[in-house]
Amino acid sequence: MADSPSHLRLIGYWWSPDDPELPRPHDWVDPGWSPEERDLLALYLESGLRAPYAAAGFSLCRMCEKTNGNSEFTDGVFLWPQGLAHYVREHSVRLPDEIIRRARQWAEPTNWETDLTWWKEQKARE
Repeated sequence: MADSPSHLRLIGYWWSPDDPELPRPHDWVDPGWSPEERDLLALYLESGLRAPYAAAGFSLCRMCEKTNGNSEFTDGVFLWPQGLAHYVREHSVRLPDEIIRRARQWAEPTNWETDLTWWKEQKARE
């Protein structure tokens, strides 16, 4: 059975001369954004799953030219560059509400029920 392809929605990729159709981070700055929500979103972005590859070089922040990583992260729905948390935390670049909602859900406490039944039934390889 063939695996179906996964489709990840890219976020946090910014304008450059090579990609002039992408948004500019300066247009997304929200100076009145709550610091608590901003920090929560940055932590969410930093906690994503690392994609199993890296870019050939480091990206520079389009706003302050700080080196911004060479990896990408995902939550299974979105894929973003490593430096996106920097834009959020340091420059108040506010991402769309859908992404902020995902970060809030991620941070909600979960009351998990645990079950050891399956684990107790497992046998070590001989």
